[in-house]
Amino acid sequence: MLSSKFINFMKAINSGRLEKLSCVVELGRVGVRMAEEYSTRFDLLDVEQCLYLSEFQTPQLEKAEKHLLNLVKKNDPLFSLLEYYDNYPYSYSDINYFFKGCLKSGVEISIKAVNPSARNSYFKKVKKLEKSLRYQKFLRPWLNEKYQVEEVLKDLEEHSIQKFNLVNEIKFTKSMTDYLEEYKDVKFLKRIKFPKVYTYLSSEEKVACEYIYGSYFYELLQYNRLAYKDVLDLIRAQLFFILKVGIFHNNLHSGNLILSDEGNIYFLDCNSLGVLKTQTREGLFKILKFTLKEEFKEVAITLNEISEKKFTIEEIETLAKKIEDIYSINYTTNNTFIRKLMEIFKVANNFGIVYDKDIFSAFKSFIYLDKMVNKTKDKNSIFKDDLLRVLDEIEECIKSSNN
Repeated sequence: MLSSKFINFMKAINSGRLEKLSCVVELGRVGVRMAEEYSTRFDLLDVEQCLYLSEFQTPQLEKAEKHLLNLVKKNDPLFSLLEYYDNYPYSYSDINYFFKGCLKSGVEISIKAVNPSARNSYFKKVKKLEKSLRYQKFLRPWLNEKYQVEEVLKDLEEHSIQKFNLVNEIKFTKSMTDYLEEYKDVKFLKRIKFPKVYTYLSSEEKVACEYIYGSYFYELLQYNRLAYKDVLDLIRAQLFFILKVGIFHNNLHSGNLILSDEGNIYFLDCNSLGVLKTQTREGLFKILKFTLKEEFKEVAITLNEISEKKFTIEEIETLAKKIEDIYSINYTTNNTFIRKLMEIFKVANNFGIVYDKDIFSAFKSFIYLDKMVNKTKDKNSIFKDDLLRVLDEIEECIKSSNN
C-alpha cells in the first residue's frame, strides 16, 4: 500500500499536472518530508512544481493527543525541579509536543518532548520505501533517471535523523547563539534571538528552554498583524547567516518563529542547520545582486565560477541571453523575484552548469521568505529595491569584518 502511494506520487510529478501532486499527503509524514525535499530540486522538477510542493506542511496532518506524562518518564529528574507543569501541550511541531512548566526557582520554561512512537513509525516507513525502491527502479528506471529518487530518499533519511534527535537542537541552538554573540555589533541582528536552552534538563528525548511570551508568525499572519518591516528584519538576519556566516537555521516556518512581547524575533526548533561552502555563498551573493540589477552577463559569469564544469566566453554569452529571456517573463502565478531566480538556476542547470547540492538548502529559506513578503508587503513597497538595500547592508558587514 505504501509503495503504491509512493508510485502514485512519482507518477503525479511525471505527469506535470500540479493538481495531482496533492496525493503526496496520502503518504503521511513521509510524504510531506518528500515534498519538502523536492520543493527545492529545480534541477529535477519544474519550478512551478517545486513551489506547489513547498506548500505542504506537517500541521496539515492529524495529530495524536499526547500528554507530558506519556512522553517523559515519571521518574525523570526534570519533575523534581518543577514547581508545576501543564500536562496538556500548548503547541506541537512535527512529531514533537510543547508543554509549559515552571522551575522551583521561578523560571518559566517550555518543554519540548518527542513522540517516540511517531518517530519509529516514520523511520519504518522510510525503510519500507527504500526497500521497495530496490525493485521499483528496475521496473520503472525513470524514477532514478529523471528524479533521482534513491538520492532524494537518502537525503530525506539523513535530514530526518538530524532533525529528530533533540541533542542536535541543543548543539545547534548553542552554535547559532555563539554566532549572534560574535556579531553582536551588527545593528540589524539586535532583535534576533534564540531561546536559552537548559542543557542539564534536556536529553535526546526532550529539550527544556526559556518560555517566550509573544505571538507565533502563523498567528500574526492569520490576523494580518505581521508587519512587512518585521519580515524584512527576518530576511536581513537569515541572509546574513546564509551569505556571510554560511551556517543558518534550515527549518524556518511560521510555527517556529515568534515575535516576542518585547519586539524581538525568536528562532525556535533549531534542529537542522544549513551549511554553504565559501564558494557557494560568495557566488550566491553576487548572483542575487547582479540579478536584482539586471546585469545578466555578470550572473552568467558568476554561475560559471561556481560550476564544476566551465564554459567558454561564447557559451557564457549564450547563457546570459537565456537568463535575460527567462527574467523578462511575466508568470501567471508566483511571478516573484525568487521564482525568477529559481528559473534562472534551472535554465543554467539545463545549460550544463553544475553546482554543489548545498545550494538547495539556501533556496528552502528563500522560498519561505518570499512567501512572507507576498503576504505582508503593501502595494507601495518594491521588494526588489528593499532586497537590494538588505544586500548592501550585508556587504558592508562583510567588508568591515574583513578589515
